[in-house]
Amino acid sequence: MTSPGERQTRAARQLLGRLLGERAADFTAEVVQGAGGPDWFEVDAGPAGVALRGSSGVAVASALRWYLRTACRTQITWDAPRPALPPRLPHAGTEGPVTSPYRHRYHFNVCTFGYTTAFWDWARWERHIDWMALHGVTTPLAMTGAEAVWHRTLLAAGLDDAAARQFLGGPAYLPWNWLASAAGWQGPLPRGWIDGHAQLGLRILQRERSLGMRPVLQGFSGHVPAALAAERGARAATLPWWDFEVSVLDPRDPLFAEFGTALLTEQTRLLGTDHLYAADPFIETTPPVTDPAEVARVAAAVHGAMAAADERATWVLQGWPFAYRADYWTPERTAAFLDAIPDNRMLVLDLWAEHRPVWRQAGGYRGKPWVWCMLHSLGGRPGLYGKLAEVAGGAASARADARGGALAGVGASMEAFGGDPVLYELLADVAWRGGVGDVGAWLAHWAEVRYGRRTPELRRAWELLHAAVYAADGPGPPGSVVVCRPTLAGDLRPQAPPHLAAPASPDVPPELAEAWALLLGACRPADSAGPLGRDLCDVAAQVLTHLACARQLRAADAALARDADGFAAAADALLGTVADLDALLATRPEYRLADWLEAARGWAATPSEARLYEANARRVLTLWGHSRSELHDYAGRHWAGLVRSFHLPRWRRWCTHIAEAIRDGAPYRAEEFEASMIAWEERWVAGDVPEEPPGPRAGATTAGVAQELWSRHRGHFQ
Repeated sequence: MTSPGERQTRAARQLLGRLLGERAADFTAEVVQGAGGPDWFEVDAGPAGVALRGSSGVAVASALRWYLRTACRTQITWDAPRPALPPRLPHAGTEGPVTSPYRHRYHFNVCTFGYTTAFWDWARWERHIDWMALHGVTTPLAMTGAEAVWHRTLLAAGLDDAAARQFLGGPAYLPWNWLASAAGWQGPLPRGWIDGHAQLGLRILQRERSLGMRPVLQGFSGHVPAALAAERGARAATLPWWDFEVSVLDPRDPLFAEFGTALLTEQTRLLGTDHLYAADPFIETTPPVTDPAEVARVAAAVHGAMAAADERATWVLQGWPFAYRADYWTPERTAAFLDAIPDNRMLVLDLWAEHRPVWRQAGGYRGKPWVWCMLHSLGGRPGLYGKLAEVAGGAASARADARGGALAGVGASMEAFGGDPVLYELLADVAWRGGVGDVGAWLAHWAEVRYGRRTPELRRAWELLHAAVYAADGPGPPGSVVVCRPTLAGDLRPQAPPHLAAPASPDVPPELAEAWALLLGACRPADSAGPLGRDLCDVAAQVLTHLACARQLRAADAALARDADGFAAAADALLGTVADLDALLATRPEYRLADWLEAARGWAATPSEARLYEANARRVLTLWGHSRSELHDYAGRHWAGLVRSFHLPRWRRWCTHIAEAIRDGAPYRAEEFEASMIAWEERWVAGDVPEEPPGPRAGATTAGVAQELWSRHRGHFQ
């Protein structure tokens, strides 16, 4: 029987083969497991090849990342999955072992499984698990396959198959079922999906475990079908969450322990366990009690359901409620809640530590191990954004503070990902080094490694980007008017979706404009399809977002003044800018609605399943909830096809209505327009809008389109 070290060594060698192809023969990998202690890796490169050693498969993969970046000046990121190795590998190694100060390097958010990974197949998951290993992830959240666990547990509790699948809801909305926030929305979940994801979930877990990761599986938060609670006479409350209501058991009710224990027992049978369980019974609500002693009983009951199924159970809790509902979570209640659980049986995630840290007000979580998390992206909103300085030094500062002394890890808790790779590369370095002191020097090295060369122009571009977007004060990038639902009410300015982003801005930061020019000048034909082309696209798209805001404001002002000619000119400029954005995005494989929809349909076994999955994929990016949901456009994206087929037609309808009203001397009928707009949106979600987004122009490249747009628009912001 092979040892864990041998199994991880084999998994690490297989990872090298996937990432390096034939060049993997130039590397050796060895996992050397010891008796505890911090994770470590080392690299020894000489004439015989490059030897990678570490305390786990993840550590060995991190050794590879270190060698690629430090010795070879290349890397593997989300948008550059193949490194550019030199013909001769440099003889460079670490000066002794590199050790991590953090036991936990966390990854994922429950919402990520709706906003990003909802329709991933094994090939896409395999690529991302390799990326996680390279970036030192030890503690990934693992939600895929939970639907099968729930389905079987609900059947055992007495529900029939149809009722169980209806409760689970649609595939894009499963995360909000796990968060006890929504139930049955956009379902029922087909049986084929459940069975297929049971297999996929197990395969994901097996790969993660083979590399030495300890996945976090689902705990029980009390969410059950209302009919089940009523049938059993259980204490339950109907709790609101935005447009939804859910039935949540009182943790002190016997059914909570019974159902929770059954759920985790079934989960262990199907998926195994690493004794880490995510449960957030009050993620954006509050416990059903106010007395601190009862708060403690509630906490103990939640953990008790886990412990009954697994005596080694550790509760992984998001610290979000302590800030989101700070009116409820007084110091006394917070202390009672946390103190009810043994320190070694809870791990707290400080979910948005780079912007809204909770660890100080929560007293360092009363000695509970906790993880400093970078949330970064809410819903996958468009735009360049990040807080490089906070990511570089936030965890180290917390670790040095007496209140943060129980810090046990760092992690990424993004709701969606695929943007701003610079932040995740920096976080991976923090995970091994504890912090990064000189962000400017780090960025200079980042630019060199990313583009495979060092030039003053590229270095200057990143200095400008650092100043313009990666030293942000607010919670997100400037809001995008493009993804906002147009309105004829009030001042005709659209209300931003509730995604906590900064307000939309009509002003193009001069640093951003200069960065566009520098990246454009540096982008050679061979660069257009790679990382430099990706960054050029992102910067140009950000400038177009500001221009769209400015042109919408001018159009609104002209409309309020009933200035037909002024409105026509501003409206044409607005619609042209949105169309230009789509044309730019269409040059990038990262930003295509068609791929998202194809992945959704790819899970279908019947035409009706294909329609359900595609409608889920369309709705979560647009309406989100029901037609008049307050959450509409929360997860709006700048994706080619989505901009052209959904956002552009919305603005065209707005322009047409105003132009006709001005021509006819009629009022702007806000309610009538909104009803018409929503009806059209529902048709788009159902796939009943005939307009299909065109593909990229034949031969169009990112550099070519960016140059064309620079020539067309530069006079408006230079």
